[in-house]
Amino acid sequence: MLSKADEKLIQENEELKKRLEQFKSAVDELQLLNEIAIAAGNSQSTDQTLNTIVQKILKAVNAEQGSIMLLTDDQNDPFKTFLHKEDLSTLKPHYRINTSISGWVLKNEESLLIKNLSKDNRFHSTEEEQKDIKSILCSPIWFEGKIIGIMTMVNKKDKTEFTESDLSLLSILSIQVGQLIKNSQLQQEYFQKRKEAELSRWESEKLKELDTIKTNFFTNLSHEFRTPLTLILGPLEKLLDGKTKGDPSSQYKLMHNHASRLLQLVNQLLDLSSLDAGKMKLEIGEYDIVSFVKGIASSFESFAEGKNIKINFTSKNEKFDACFDKDKLEKIISNLLSNAIKFNTENGFVNITLGEKRSKGIAYLQIEVEDNGPGMSSEFQKNIFDRFYKSQGISTVEGTGIGLALVKELVELHYGEIDLKSTEGKGTRFKITIPVDEEFYEKKNVLVSKSSRAEDRVRPAVKISKADDAKDEIIEEAPLILIVEDNDDMRQFIKENIQMNYKVVEAVDGEDGISKALENIPDLIISDVLMPKLNGYEFCSKIKTDERTSHIPVILLTSKAETNSRIMGLETGADDYLTKPFNSAELLLRIKNLIDQRKKLREKFSKEITLEPKDIAVTSTDAKFLTRVLEIVEKNVSNENFSAEDFAESVGMSKTHLNRKLNALTDTSANEFIRTYRLKKAAILLAGRSGNISEIAYEVGFSNPSYFAESFKKLFGYSPSEYLQK
Repeated sequence: MLSKADEKLIQENEELKKRLEQFKSAVDELQLLNEIAIAAGNSQSTDQTLNTIVQKILKAVNAEQGSIMLLTDDQNDPFKTFLHKEDLSTLKPHYRINTSISGWVLKNEESLLIKNLSKDNRFHSTEEEQKDIKSILCSPIWFEGKIIGIMTMVNKKDKTEFTESDLSLLSILSIQVGQLIKNSQLQQEYFQKRKEAELSRWESEKLKELDTIKTNFFTNLSHEFRTPLTLILGPLEKLLDGKTKGDPSSQYKLMHNHASRLLQLVNQLLDLSSLDAGKMKLEIGEYDIVSFVKGIASSFESFAEGKNIKINFTSKNEKFDACFDKDKLEKIISNLLSNAIKFNTENGFVNITLGEKRSKGIAYLQIEVEDNGPGMSSEFQKNIFDRFYKSQGISTVEGTGIGLALVKELVELHYGEIDLKSTEGKGTRFKITIPVDEEFYEKKNVLVSKSSRAEDRVRPAVKISKADDAKDEIIEEAPLILIVEDNDDMRQFIKENIQMNYKVVEAVDGEDGISKALENIPDLIISDVLMPKLNGYEFCSKIKTDERTSHIPVILLTSKAETNSRIMGLETGADDYLTKPFNSAELLLRIKNLIDQRKKLREKFSKEITLEPKDIAVTSTDAKFLTRVLEIVEKNVSNENFSAEDFAESVGMSKTHLNRKLNALTDTSANEFIRTYRLKKAAILLAGRSGNISEIAYEVGFSNPSYFAESFKKLFGYSPSEYLQK
């Protein structure tokens, strides 16, 4: 029997042991932190620092594998991941688990211990993941009160579970790790800046930027050439092959207009070259500015009519004799009018207003070109007059980026000014002010030749009549093609080439294309890449990630011929890719092949008894959709009252959209899909001798065995009893 004094002595001894263990643990932690700090300090790069940290912590917590994910500013790819590089074969397939756990840690801003993944209900995991991943430690990496990354350790080497002590150690280390990583990054930034300064970084970057601008300009210029070339070569090939039906005049007019467009582009380049060389001079004459501008405006009427845009011309004077260079002013006004119509919305307007003012005894002409189109952002307006600007940024419309640059330089050559006001969603107004006083130009030593009036040198664009929609009657069962193209001529050209074999729906841009695709659920989509509002890549991505439209094959048409552009298109889910100018016969063949491919997949559904979703789905979205609908039908297979309406509600679609989706993937309606699934399930049960025919009929939702037998024979060609014998 121990005395109270002895018991107290034993208790104090136990407390001293606990404290000693705590001190020992603290010393070990400090020693580990010191080792990590020294090793990291000797590292030559941030990657080496990360490698050192992971190696040390793996050893400290006895883990098999580990990773550090540093947060970045890139919204599309928020993590830069550094993985321990020893035997990642089992970890690589399961980044999804790691990502969701990291997301939990980021959201809750605290460390996480998962002792057994299969028993942790917070995170959904597959059997394969549970087999490979058992225990996980995950801790935020802190620096100055902010999370800068996530540190994760996976599976102890001795196959036991991680403990709270391991989690505590990792949490302590993560604070020091944050400081080490930031120190390493700052050190690397310092060395990088010093190196760049020694190599005259600023000059080299400027030279590189100039080279990029030039390269992009010539690339975009070639793109701009490809559309008119397509609309010249395409009709020409049809004429040469004798495939044009009826009056070929519309084909000639189409070729004429786009040949003129090519000539205009070449002339703009020559003008810029002359301006750069200082060879372009003013040729001032005295003309009636009112009739001159009216003539230019009238030449754009047919172009505007194609988009139902009204051109309004206003002038206080019926006649106004002024001194100006009519060639330069024609190019200025034509560029502004062309842009105002091209980038305006349908049923819009373009206002041209002539005015005058006097300043310091000199007469000035003021020309305003205003539209009610989409307008421009303030950031875009800052650079709109920079040469090649469109090629520097991400553009959703085709263009060289030289039109407005040329306008500004021509206005300045004319000793004038150009002003821009634009509001997104409301429209844009350009205002040009140029001197028109004879005395002004004489003081500038510019010769002024007088004339009674300006010659009408503006040649109007040839108006192209739309193709006759009643030429040939298309059978009702013909596949439906959606054409998404902002260029009216190109859209009409594609339509004329395919409407003999297919029904056609048209969309004028990416946003309109999304709306038309959801409304009509076409069998195939042909889309341009460079479009306003939503470019072809974004359009294709939306189509392929929406369950209602993900099954629709998409062919992208673009002026970009580079491999990177093709890869980008295919990465967004595009099924095929054609570069302008393209051959009409090739386009028709690719359409036929894609539609036939989908047809074969639908036939496969009706022929196979058991079928995996991946066997008839082209995209992962479709495979997930089919997996989901099969699970829903399986869950309700015994419920004879499970209807198409119930099915649609469970899927989360309208009955109409569900019917269209299932018809595209399996060639069945919702009701037919349910019935086919019930019958295929019955076939499997019959083959496994899981009951008699009546029992199996009831089990798969048929209340009438006679109707079951009739439906079974219609699908498989055998009655249930004959099927049993086979």
